[in-house]
Amino acid sequence: MPTANASAPRRWHGEARKTTHATGRTRRDDSALTHQRAITLEQVLARLERVRKSGAGYSARCPAHEDRTASLSVAVGNDGRILAHCFAGCSTHDLLAAIGLTVGDLFPRRLADSTPEKRRELQGLALRAQLRSCANLLDSEAGVVLIAAGDLHRGCTLSDEDHARLVLAVERIHAARVAIGGAR
Repeated sequence: MPTANASAPRRWHGEARKTTHATGRTRRDDSALTHQRAITLEQVLARLERVRKSGAGYSARCPAHEDRTASLSVAVGNDGRILAHCFAGCSTHDLLAAIGLTVGDLFPRRLADSTPEKRRELQGLALRAQLRSCANLLDSEAGVVLIAAGDLHRGCTLSDEDHARLVLAVERIHAARVAIGGAR
């Protein structure tokens, strides 16, 4: 877990820094110079004080106000965004400004910022994730249809609630087919 070191110099947004590559060569890292590049959770945590693991994220002192206890919560969302919330009521803009960041720094890097090869790779990964999601949805909704078909086969009538759920299943199946390009 990254911890803030009061004696270590802080790196602020816009500063270039040198990093050592796995091969041992030193190279200039300009990722902080590009506004649209994402900052990592570890880089955010390194700018905070009294960072501790808390649930799925971290807690720390809020840099936007005199904080005696850890009122700031920091985590990574499902979509890759860095989430920050001060429970004392500080605005996100204020707490980010206090550590030299902007709201745009919290979002993942855009596809337009990478090479054409990397964009194709990321688009392929996104397509595979969408197809997996559609397949899971189709599997789940097919189960709903199968249950309703079994009830009807045994001579049971569907309740209004069951019929509404069956209609929803059909709508979701159609939406999944459209999403994968299988329907007009």
